[in-house]
Amino acid sequence: MWPLKSAQVDHQDEAQDGALIPMGSPAQPSLLEPGPVGKEEETLVRFTGWPNERLSIPLILRAPTLMLASFACGFSLGASQGATKGAYRYRAENAHRLPTTQTGWFLYQKSKNYHAMLGGIKEGAKFGTVCTGWATLFMATEEMVDLSRARLFARGDDDVATGQRDFGSTVIAGMTVAGIYSWKRGLDHFAAAGIARSALRLSLAYGVIQDLAASLRGNPPGYILWLKKTATN
Repeated sequence: MWPLKSAQVDHQDEAQDGALIPMGSPAQPSLLEPGPVGKEEETLVRFTGWPNERLSIPLILRAPTLMLASFACGFSLGASQGATKGAYRYRAENAHRLPTTQTGWFLYQKSKNYHAMLGGIKEGAKFGTVCTGWATLFMATEEMVDLSRARLFARGDDDVATGQRDFGSTVIAGMTVAGIYSWKRGLDHFAAAGIARSALRLSLAYGVIQDLAASLRGNPPGYILWLKKTATN
């Protein structure tokens, strides 16, 4: 089924069944009997050898990577802010009973560092979880738009139309998430417009970077192939 397999998987299945490549042809040994490949190179091919997926990585592997990266970024930012707030809060709460001895100041600094660390961990975990949720929503929206476009532009007996994973889906996903965020936060029109402009710029840049990476790997999106064909004609 089209939501679960890329075109590469379908071609490999047909080739192994003998539907496209007959047994004994020169191309058949490359599928059934791969050449001597090292373990590192073989792992790299298995992780990124999906030309019809974003960044040549299937969703089942791309999703945990994005979630971990977003949580790490959110945790770092939240921990830094939480540690600063925790230190300031401890100083404010103990401003009326500052120590007067060297031992007292040592214990004071030690307790302040403990409260700062605890506040950083709490705030980092909270903000990291929030960032992971929004990043997951963005990724899921982008994937649904990709699959919908591939199904919509399919022609004839094709199950999906390849080359539909480009910056257009990324921009749509970014604007959708920005609208949901503005609605959930109850922002006014001016703030919502600012969020929308930022989402448009960032999603466009992110989508173009993905398209450039796919083109460098030899799997350009459909609009780049169309532009090349139009320019040559």
